[in-house]
Amino acid sequence: MPKSIPVLCGSIMGEPFSLGVKIHNAAYQALGLDYTFVCFGVDNPELAVQAIRTLGIRGMNVSMPYKQAVMPFLDKIDEAARSIGAVNTINNHNGKLTGYNTDCIGAIRALEEKTNLNGRSLAILGAGGAARAIAFGAKWAGAKVTVFNRSPERGQALADEFGVSFGGSLDDFCADKFSILVNATSAGFRAPDLNPAEGKLSAHLLVMDVAFIPIETKLIRDAQALGCQTINGTRMLVHQACGQIELYTGCSEAPYAVMEQALLEEIGRMSGG
Repeated sequence: MPKSIPVLCGSIMGEPFSLGVKIHNAAYQALGLDYTFVCFGVDNPELAVQAIRTLGIRGMNVSMPYKQAVMPFLDKIDEAARSIGAVNTINNHNGKLTGYNTDCIGAIRALEEKTNLNGRSLAILGAGGAARAIAFGAKWAGAKVTVFNRSPERGQALADEFGVSFGGSLDDFCADKFSILVNATSAGFRAPDLNPAEGKLSAHLLVMDVAFIPIETKLIRDAQALGCQTINGTRMLVHQACGQIELYTGCSEAPYAVMEQALLEEIGRMSGG
């Protein structure tokens, strides 16, 4: 495959976004590797994948809206990514492009920092791409997964596809039946002052939100006020980036602490803090 100096990695997105650049480059510097990460805003996913081959790009993150669109142009899709139906990582190994989904890895690593998922009852709010990755990973880790979603058709379809339970609408969530709650809806990102489980939390829950801007969403703040254990979306984001870096570099463990610091500093800069 073609070579470059430094080794080039990057991300293909609809619009360039700085977080991945900061996280990855901080990791490569900490690892002492001559790698550079660049974020590309593209409008043609097929040509973007072709560029990976042409330029010998070592690894490429994939963000919405291209997580499904790139799949037909890859040489191989990892089994988990195929089941989830989305690729967020393309690993170029000797010219062979393989698609992975490290969103799944990131979510499970973040949750398992706090608890063993095997046998635990876990509720997921939402049925979009993040919910799919978490449902797949949590079931694989042995959790008893139930999906709640505003659209019953979409929620039931996800549950049927992955062999998990469908609990109804968001309003049907009852904390007494679960030990873990994961918010995978757009609340937090699009509506930072909206708690999708308003009035339904209980102190025994472990609560995770996939939203990472703001760092502490209203769901997380409300859960902390009740005494719940909580996991911010930044944990999942950094852990999924660790999975990407481990694929691109072959290192056994990415430098999580360095990456987290770079992320928090960039979020602070973006927020004017």
